[in-house]
Amino acid sequence: MLPLAGTVSYYVSRDGGAASAACPSSGSPTTATSCTDSGVSIGSHSYTVTSVWRTWKSTSARASVTVTQGAATQLVFTTSPGGTITGGSSFGTQPVVTARDASNNTVTDYSGTVTLSIAPGTGTAGAALSSCAGTLRNGVTTFSGCKIDRVGSNYRLRASDGTLSGDSSSFSVSVGSAVGLVFTTQPSGAVGGAAFTTQPVVAAVDAGGNTATGSFSTVSLAIVSGTGAGGASLDNCDSSRRNGVTTFDSCEIDLAGSGYHLRASTSGGLRADSAAFDVAVGAVSRLAFTTEPAGAAVRTAFTTQPVVTAQDAGGNTVTTYNRTVTLSIVKNSGASGATLSGCSGTLSGGITTFAGCTLDKVASDYQLRASDGTRSTDTNAFAVVAGPAVRLDFTTNPSSSPTAGSSFSTQPVVTAYDVDGNVATGYTGAVALSIRSGPAGGLLTGCAKTLRSGVTTFSTCKLDKVGSYVLLASDGTLTDDSTIVTVNPGAATSLSFTTQPVDALINTNFPTSPVVTAFDAFGNVATGYSNTISLAIKSGTGTSGATLSNCSASQSNGVATFRSCRVNRTGTGYVLRASDRTPLTADSSAFSIR
Repeated sequence: MLPLAGTVSYYVSRDGGAASAACPSSGSPTTATSCTDSGVSIGSHSYTVTSVWRTWKSTSARASVTVTQGAATQLVFTTSPGGTITGGSSFGTQPVVTARDASNNTVTDYSGTVTLSIAPGTGTAGAALSSCAGTLRNGVTTFSGCKIDRVGSNYRLRASDGTLSGDSSSFSVSVGSAVGLVFTTQPSGAVGGAAFTTQPVVAAVDAGGNTATGSFSTVSLAIVSGTGAGGASLDNCDSSRRNGVTTFDSCEIDLAGSGYHLRASTSGGLRADSAAFDVAVGAVSRLAFTTEPAGAAVRTAFTTQPVVTAQDAGGNTVTTYNRTVTLSIVKNSGASGATLSGCSGTLSGGITTFAGCTLDKVASDYQLRASDGTRSTDTNAFAVVAGPAVRLDFTTNPSSSPTAGSSFSTQPVVTAYDVDGNVATGYTGAVALSIRSGPAGGLLTGCAKTLRSGVTTFSTCKLDKVGSYVLLASDGTLTDDSTIVTVNPGAATSLSFTTQPVDALINTNFPTSPVVTAFDAFGNVATGYSNTISLAIKSGTGTSGATLSNCSASQSNGVATFRSCRVNRTGTGYVLRASDRTPLTADSSAFSIR
């Protein structure tokens, strides 16, 4: 039945509430007689239509509708990359991509494989997206581990399954913390002892290889062990640091060799090795005595003849050197009026080897000079001796009162002399020290020695037992005796019952007085020991509640004798403890009180 007058309007209800904005609502009914409800979730829904005329309303019967999902028509980033994103590190927020139908419903039965890439024209050219692992569940692909190596802004990711695609919102990748070092300039152009023509440059980089401009760590350089020439050294490396980049200057390596690598490192454990490079031999820079003259006696050819080598600045032999080297006596060295004669030199591969050199006068401070007319070098001082050694003398006797087990404060020195009383500077005998006389069981240990110009200097010699000694110096043929050495005991390191308590009667003086002695580390009585030693029953021994009393102690030269000691309770297994209120203690053997 149509109304007599006035306009009829309508509104739509879905599931007892309002439908989408495309349909009139109860608050705003319209005269429209149809509408398309959008954004309806998948599943069953009920609709009613209510007509309104003036104050009257009439609602239709409830109609049921079932909404099903459509086919996937789009891929949508429901979570875009975000959070903390730094070069080479996993995104703080990993992307999530959802397959949706035309009505934006999630297509839960979607089975496509979604892959990610950097959208063309976004971010930094050459950047790489890596480590993305995707898991599909009910139409939603959740990614993990995604990272981008290069720093940049306005990146977008593109999700694609081969047919559908979608882009994320834009994001930036910033520089991360330094996790490594990189040689951005490799060392090259090296010759022995001279600065590389190309000096190394090292950058601190984040996980993506971007320069970590905020890194302030100090970078140091060293030769990688096992590369280049053995024993080579890297010197003179100055450095400056700016924005995470360390630039080196003046670096040089002394020894020529191939396959060198440099290692850059920080105190925080970052490191990197350079590419391999070679150090070549440079131009001649100097002459050097690579073998010094030695073993010279008057008018006799040196037992060790000098060898002179042409070297570059790093000490490498310049094998192409072809000049003549001559020898002479350095002015004001050796004996006045001495003559150097008999020297003949042979040059091979930059090395001049001499033979037959002799000097005619005794002196202790000769030096020879090698010269090629442009360069020269001098030997160390050496001696020409008068003759062979015929006797040994203790020219320094060991200290007269050392402490047991401690190095003598004055160590012995033994000198070899020739028949004329000159120090036999050419002497090569092996002088050894031993005990000529001393207490039984005494040991001489620790003696290290150095022979120089006929003088054997000993160090770290020590004796262990208290008593008087005489030392013997001998090379197997020549001998000499030291003055008397009296060894004193060292500081006390232990206590010991040298007389043990024996079984006694209750409240009666022990029949044998206990004696406690302080010993040094070598078993000598520590006669200088002055701490007070006291006795007590060792806890947990004997009879509970027993006391030790009446002990009177006399102590002298490291020995404490206890008299009149008595115990007030019978029992077995008593043990006395001696102590001096320091870490030193000693326990007696067990005894009984009857």
